[in-house]
Amino acid sequence: MRVFLLGVGSQGDVRPLVALAERLRRDGHQAVLAAPPLFKPLAIAAGVPFAALDLDMIRVGEAMANSHGIRHFAQLARTLGGLAEVALDGAWAAAKGSAADVVVHHPVLPLGQHIAERLGVPSVVAMPLPALVPTARFPSPIWANTAQLPGVLNRASYWVARQQLSFWSRRGIDRWRAAAGLPHRPGRHNPLRSSDGSAATALHAYSEQVLAPPEDWPSTARVCGYWFLPTPSAWTPPRKLAAFLDAGDPPVYIGFGSMTIEDPRRLNAMVQETVTRLGTRAIVASGYQGLRGLTSSDQVLVIRHAPHDWLFPRMSAVVHHGGAGTTGAAAAAGRPQVICPVGTDQPFWAQRMRELGVAAEAPALHAVTGPALERALRLVLDGRDLQDRAAALGTRIRAEDGTGHAVSLLEQIVSGAHRMEASHL
Repeated sequence: MRVFLLGVGSQGDVRPLVALAERLRRDGHQAVLAAPPLFKPLAIAAGVPFAALDLDMIRVGEAMANSHGIRHFAQLARTLGGLAEVALDGAWAAAKGSAADVVVHHPVLPLGQHIAERLGVPSVVAMPLPALVPTARFPSPIWANTAQLPGVLNRASYWVARQQLSFWSRRGIDRWRAAAGLPHRPGRHNPLRSSDGSAATALHAYSEQVLAPPEDWPSTARVCGYWFLPTPSAWTPPRKLAAFLDAGDPPVYIGFGSMTIEDPRRLNAMVQETVTRLGTRAIVASGYQGLRGLTSSDQVLVIRHAPHDWLFPRMSAVVHHGGAGTTGAAAAAGRPQVICPVGTDQPFWAQRMRELGVAAEAPALHAVTGPALERALRLVLDGRDLQDRAAALGTRIRAEDGTGHAVSLLEQIVSGAHRMEASHL
């Protein structure tokens, strides 16, 4: 089986596709990933062939720096949408020589279905959150802070989400389709539809232990389990990190991924003061720019990054922004969480972790204060029941094989497509 994977977005969007590509190749299939250049080292380290798209995700993040809540996703869709045509050119250049049997793509920039149509193969949507397939159970997590939305509007919120994703990109996509000789067909901008109008398969890269599939989902929507990328066996921690971990009790992890921080100086001071008042040790991941102002000491170690699957099990708690990937890694590690969300799906995962009883209530990142962060951390560090629930959840998640399940489903999709093609000969 030959698979072309197309990933756009943050680390939490692209890393699961790297994990799936790595598993495909380990199981004897061919896989190539096209994604922004930022993720080339990640793919190469996993042994995944990589094609760079002309997309600078750091600049995209900077364009979203002053947006949060519902505006966060709207700004993301607008910024990415303007880059669709250029990204399609690069994606097609990578895909046309792949002889792919199927295209697997993340729909935050809905390009994959057009590549698949031009190749004449099935397209499969791959998402780390239940963002596009309608359900009456909850509104689309792509919209931040939707808890107040009347339940009768839940299903409609998914249509709005799909329209928002495609609105800013459709002009460039239509120009690309016209140049490629693809028809001007209805539904072409809906990633949940194949070129023949049938439903495309949607694979969700999170655990049923965290969120069970809604009863009103179609059979084409599947929850696979998390697509975790294992840390290479040869990886060893930097000397300072290993020494810090060995020097005392498990520390707290504090990191907000690729989020652009509005006031880094305020956040740096708040983190330092909170850790000092609690008397706990902390490992702080500086991210792209947010927490680089902190200085390492006997109590705090500042790092750029370390593999979450290696680091989180060694922590006492995980403080983060609520991205799908970080939330899943903390849950799988069995550690209690404090989530200070920024926008898009992050408030959804924060609420879900609280509902599961493994996270403390905390304000959004732009509004968090030292006392609020201290209260939340005291709750997770002193709450034995919360810690036990987090540990039990981690045990159940680690028993799953998310990438293996996804590979099996892709094999079925490709086999079915080949049978259908043979029947038309």
